[in-house]
Amino acid sequence: MTEDSFQEAKVDWTHIPSLQALEFHIGTVLGFYKPTEKFAIRLKRPPKFSLNPDEYILHRRKSVKDLVEMYENNGFETRVILQDPFGHKGPTVACPIGFPFNLPNPSPQLRRFNRWICRVHVEIAYSDEILLSVPHIEPDPAFHKLAHLWDTFIKKHVIRGEEAVAILKFLGVQ
Repeated sequence: MTEDSFQEAKVDWTHIPSLQALEFHIGTVLGFYKPTEKFAIRLKRPPKFSLNPDEYILHRRKSVKDLVEMYENNGFETRVILQDPFGHKGPTVACPIGFPFNLPNPSPQLRRFNRWICRVHVEIAYSDEILLSVPHIEPDPAFHKLAHLWDTFIKKHVIRGEEAVAILKFLGVQ
């Protein structure tokens, strides 16, 4: 994998996947799973990745246009995003957050990233006709391409869940 493997990709807001399609992509295509699902691998059964309601933000009463505008107003890139070679299912937005020690109450898990400039990367999906944002924190590939590949795709170290949602809310996303 070379440093130029990353490329800017236009964000396509015309097709937003369902939550189930996004979970399948995260779990099967990208190979993420939760620690409680590790036993399924030993049983030669593919683990199923699923998100709990506290791992994403529901945007009731928001249209796609309103969602894009809200993200733009909060400093997120919504038109072109630096993509890794593995891509994402559906539209994503991202915002650099700097070094994690600048954030309020960084957890031990987030402190592991203190040596890198990080970003909040948010995948957008639908659930029952309601838009939702699924955030995760990762080293920013604009500044740390190799760390991004190593931590995100090889080691599967990204911050998901309540902590990522709290940071997203701290940045003004509701």
